[in-house]
Amino acid sequence: MSRRIVIADAGPLIALARIDSVALLRELFGRIRITETVRDEILPAASAFPDADLLAHALLEGWIEVIDMPLGDWQPLNPGVDSGEASAICAACRWRDTGDSVLLVMDDRAGRLEAKSRSIALVGTAAVIGLAKTEGLIPVAKPLLERLARSGYYLGQAVTAAVLANVGE
Repeated sequence: MSRRIVIADAGPLIALARIDSVALLRELFGRIRITETVRDEILPAASAFPDADLLAHALLEGWIEVIDMPLGDWQPLNPGVDSGEASAICAACRWRDTGDSVLLVMDDRAGRLEAKSRSIALVGTAAVIGLAKTEGLIPVAKPLLERLARSGYYLGQAVTAAVLANVGE
């Protein structure tokens, strides 16, 4: 029986924590899996961002689950893919290859291109916010997207416009 596995990279987790919306991932997907490498990126010894406690709490609650997924001999095709992205894509490939349905939550361009080249389904932070609106979890998407941009998280105008058009805003 195929399961739906949702794997997140650090970027979307940090972005959603910045706008106090990381719980949208739990509401949309239930359980999120991250690799140990991604965990180390979102919970550094000295908090690199003010909302790391929201992610630490999600890990304690157990709905963000850390998985041990050594890369072994797996290598990204694109040298621009960082170690967290590589670990998440590797995990997605391994689960997909065992017959599970996999969704990767990732924003970085190099990582997204790598995932697409390996036929991994993916969504970004803006799409998560759009999906939350579509599913009735939030009344409107635009204020969250604007808060995200104000927090310093880069969202291309085309991406924001596409999500807003998609949700009728």
